[in-house]
Amino acid sequence: MGNKTIPTKAEIIRELRQRLDADRFAHSLRAEKIAVALARHYKVSANKASLAALLHDYARQYNSAQLLQQAKKFGLKIDGFSRAEPKLLHAELGAILVRRDFHVQARDLLAAIKWHTLGAVGMGRLAKIIYLADHLEEGRGYPGLGQLRRLAFRDLDRAVGAAADRTIRYLLRQDLPIHPGSLRTRNYYLFKL
Repeated sequence: MGNKTIPTKAEIIRELRQRLDADRFAHSLRAEKIAVALARHYKVSANKASLAALLHDYARQYNSAQLLQQAKKFGLKIDGFSRAEPKLLHAELGAILVRRDFHVQARDLLAAIKWHTLGAVGMGRLAKIIYLADHLEEGRGYPGLGQLRRLAFRDLDRAVGAAADRTIRYLLRQDLPIHPGSLRTRNYYLFKL
Protein backbone atom coordinates (compact mmCIF):
# COMPACT_ATOMS: atom_id res chain seq x y z
CA MET A 1 0.00 0.00 0.00
CA GLY A 2 2.23 2.71 -1.33
CA ASN A 3 0.42 6.02 -0.78
CA LYS A 4 0.50 7.84 2.57
CA THR A 5 -3.25 8.07 3.12
CA ILE A 6 -5.37 5.53 4.94
CA PRO A 7 -6.77 3.12 2.34
CA THR A 8 -10.48 2.84 1.75
CA LYS A 9 -12.47 0.13 3.51
CA ALA A 10 -12.68 -1.80 0.22
CA GLU A 11 -8.89 -1.63 -0.17
CA ILE A 12 -8.37 -2.80 3.41
CA ILE A 13 -10.75 -5.71 2.94
CA ARG A 14 -8.97 -6.67 -0.30
CA GLU A 15 -5.61 -6.59 1.50
CA LEU A 16 -6.90 -8.63 4.43
CA ARG A 17 -8.44 -11.21 2.12
CA GLN A 18 -4.96 -11.72 0.58
CA ARG A 19 -3.01 -11.81 3.84
CA LEU A 20 -5.26 -13.66 6.29
CA ASP A 21 -6.54 -17.21 6.09
CA ALA A 22 -10.24 -17.57 5.32
CA ASP A 23 -11.30 -18.21 8.94
CA ARG A 24 -9.35 -15.23 10.31
CA PHE A 25 -10.67 -13.00 7.53
CA ALA A 26 -14.26 -14.04 8.26
CA HIS A 27 -13.66 -13.46 12.00
CA SER A 28 -12.45 -9.92 11.25
CA LEU A 29 -15.59 -9.16 9.25
CA ARG A 30 -17.82 -10.51 12.02
CA ALA A 31 -15.88 -8.55 14.66
CA GLU A 32 -16.40 -5.41 12.60
CA LYS A 33 -20.16 -5.94 12.58
CA ILE A 34 -20.52 -6.01 16.36
CA ALA A 35 -17.84 -3.34 16.88
CA VAL A 36 -19.82 -0.91 14.72
CA ALA A 37 -23.04 -1.75 16.59
CA LEU A 38 -21.33 -1.15 19.95
CA ALA A 39 -19.71 2.05 18.68
CA ARG A 40 -23.04 3.46 17.56
CA HIS A 41 -24.64 2.47 20.87
CA TYR A 42 -21.90 4.22 22.87
CA LYS A 43 -21.52 7.18 20.45
CA VAL A 44 -17.97 6.27 19.46
CA SER A 45 -16.77 6.78 15.88
CA ALA A 46 -18.25 3.92 13.84
CA ASN A 47 -15.55 4.51 11.21
CA LYS A 48 -12.76 4.02 13.75
CA ALA A 49 -14.49 0.98 15.20
CA SER A 50 -14.87 -0.49 11.72
CA LEU A 51 -11.22 0.09 10.85
CA ALA A 52 -9.89 -1.19 14.19
CA ALA A 53 -12.06 -4.31 14.10
CA LEU A 54 -11.14 -5.13 10.52
CA LEU A 55 -7.43 -4.70 11.27
CA HIS A 56 -7.24 -6.07 14.83
CA ASP A 57 -5.84 -9.44 13.71
CA TYR A 58 -3.65 -8.12 10.90
CA ALA A 59 -0.51 -9.68 12.42
CA ARG A 60 -2.17 -13.10 12.58
CA GLN A 61 -0.92 -13.51 9.03
CA TYR A 62 2.29 -14.76 10.69
CA ASN A 63 2.92 -18.16 12.23
CA SER A 64 4.53 -18.48 15.67
CA ALA A 65 8.14 -18.37 14.45
CA GLN A 66 7.39 -15.37 12.24
CA LEU A 67 5.63 -13.55 15.08
CA LEU A 68 8.73 -13.96 17.24
CA GLN A 69 10.96 -12.83 14.37
CA GLN A 70 8.80 -9.76 13.65
CA ALA A 71 8.55 -8.89 17.34
CA LYS A 72 12.36 -8.94 17.61
CA LYS A 73 12.64 -6.86 14.44
CA PHE A 74 10.41 -4.15 15.92
CA GLY A 75 11.98 -4.33 19.39
CA LEU A 76 8.96 -5.66 21.25
CA LYS A 77 9.45 -7.13 24.70
CA ILE A 78 9.23 -10.91 24.49
CA ASP A 79 8.45 -12.26 27.94
CA GLY A 80 8.17 -15.91 28.92
CA PHE A 81 4.44 -15.95 28.16
CA SER A 82 5.00 -14.60 24.64
CA ARG A 83 7.89 -16.96 24.03
CA ALA A 84 5.70 -19.92 25.07
CA GLU A 85 2.65 -18.60 23.17
CA PRO A 86 3.86 -16.27 20.39
CA LYS A 87 0.34 -15.46 19.23
CA LEU A 88 0.14 -13.16 22.28
CA LEU A 89 2.48 -10.88 20.31
CA HIS A 90 0.06 -10.38 17.43
CA ALA A 91 -1.89 -7.55 19.07
CA GLU A 92 1.03 -5.25 19.85
CA LEU A 93 2.78 -6.18 16.62
CA GLY A 94 -0.46 -5.63 14.72
CA ALA A 95 -0.70 -2.04 15.96
CA ILE A 96 2.84 -1.37 14.68
CA LEU A 97 2.16 -2.99 11.31
CA VAL A 98 -1.18 -1.23 10.87
CA ARG A 99 0.53 2.10 11.48
CA ARG A 100 3.25 1.23 8.96
CA ASP A 101 1.23 -0.53 6.27
CA PHE A 102 -2.05 1.41 6.43
CA HIS A 103 -0.73 4.79 7.61
CA VAL A 104 -3.06 4.87 10.61
CA GLN A 105 -1.98 7.52 13.12
CA ALA A 106 -4.99 7.69 15.45
CA ARG A 107 -3.69 6.73 18.89
CA ASP A 108 -7.03 5.42 20.15
CA LEU A 109 -7.38 3.15 17.12
CA LEU A 110 -3.86 1.79 17.45
CA ALA A 111 -4.38 1.29 21.21
CA ALA A 112 -7.57 -0.65 20.46
CA ILE A 113 -5.60 -3.02 18.24
CA LYS A 114 -2.73 -3.28 20.73
CA TRP A 115 -4.99 -4.18 23.67
CA HIS A 116 -7.61 -6.36 21.99
CA THR A 117 -6.13 -9.63 23.31
CA LEU A 118 -5.13 -9.00 26.93
CA GLY A 119 -6.98 -5.77 27.56
CA ALA A 120 -5.42 -3.10 29.76
CA VAL A 121 -6.19 -0.97 32.76
CA GLY A 122 -7.77 2.34 31.77
CA MET A 123 -8.62 1.51 28.17
CA GLY A 124 -10.62 4.06 26.20
CA ARG A 125 -14.10 3.25 24.90
CA LEU A 126 -12.84 2.29 21.43
CA ALA A 127 -10.33 -0.18 22.91
CA LYS A 128 -13.04 -1.71 25.11
CA ILE A 129 -15.30 -2.08 22.08
CA ILE A 130 -12.63 -3.86 20.02
CA TYR A 131 -11.68 -6.09 22.96
CA LEU A 132 -15.33 -7.09 23.29
CA ALA A 133 -15.95 -7.41 19.55
CA ASP A 134 -13.17 -9.99 19.40
CA HIS A 135 -14.94 -11.99 22.14
CA LEU A 136 -18.53 -11.46 21.02
CA GLU A 137 -18.59 -11.76 17.24
CA GLU A 138 -21.33 -14.07 15.97
CA GLY A 139 -18.94 -16.88 15.04
CA ARG A 140 -18.09 -17.44 18.69
CA GLY A 141 -19.98 -20.04 20.63
CA TYR A 142 -19.54 -20.61 24.34
CA PRO A 143 -21.83 -20.82 27.38
CA GLY A 144 -22.99 -17.39 28.52
CA LEU A 145 -22.23 -15.66 25.22
CA GLY A 146 -25.73 -14.22 24.83
CA GLN A 147 -25.64 -12.85 28.36
CA LEU A 148 -22.22 -11.28 27.75
CA ARG A 149 -23.46 -9.68 24.51
CA ARG A 150 -26.40 -8.14 26.34
CA LEU A 151 -24.11 -6.89 29.09
CA ALA A 152 -21.83 -5.27 26.48
CA PHE A 153 -24.72 -3.03 25.41
CA ARG A 154 -25.47 -2.08 29.04
CA ASP A 155 -22.07 -1.61 30.68
CA LEU A 156 -18.78 -1.66 28.76
CA ASP A 157 -16.61 -1.92 31.87
CA ARG A 158 -18.48 -4.82 33.42
CA ALA A 159 -18.56 -6.58 30.04
CA VAL A 160 -14.78 -6.22 29.63
CA GLY A 161 -14.27 -7.63 33.12
CA ALA A 162 -16.66 -10.50 32.45
CA ALA A 163 -14.97 -11.29 29.11
CA ALA A 164 -11.55 -11.34 30.79
CA ASP A 165 -12.97 -13.53 33.54
CA ARG A 166 -14.35 -15.96 30.97
CA THR A 167 -10.98 -16.16 29.24
CA ILE A 168 -9.19 -16.82 32.52
CA ARG A 169 -11.66 -19.54 33.50
CA TYR A 170 -11.17 -21.18 30.10
CA LEU A 171 -7.37 -21.10 30.51
CA LEU A 172 -7.67 -22.61 33.99
CA ARG A 173 -9.87 -25.46 32.69
CA GLN A 174 -7.29 -26.12 29.96
CA ASP A 175 -4.46 -26.00 32.53
CA LEU A 176 -2.78 -23.21 30.56
CA PRO A 177 -0.76 -20.29 31.90
CA ILE A 178 -2.55 -17.00 32.46
CA HIS A 179 -0.86 -13.80 31.34
CA PRO A 180 -0.73 -11.19 34.12
CA GLY A 181 -2.24 -8.67 31.69
CA SER A 182 -5.45 -10.68 31.58
CA LEU A 183 -5.59 -10.77 35.37
CA ARG A 184 -5.05 -7.01 35.63
CA THR A 185 -7.80 -6.41 33.07
CA ARG A 186 -10.23 -8.71 34.88
CA ASN A 187 -9.57 -7.23 38.30
CA TYR A 188 -9.69 -3.63 37.14
CA TYR A 189 -12.93 -3.87 35.21
CA LEU A 190 -14.77 -6.22 37.56
CA PHE A 191 -13.65 -4.67 40.81
CA LYS A 192 -12.02 -1.33 39.86
CA LEU A 193 -8.78 -2.41 41.58
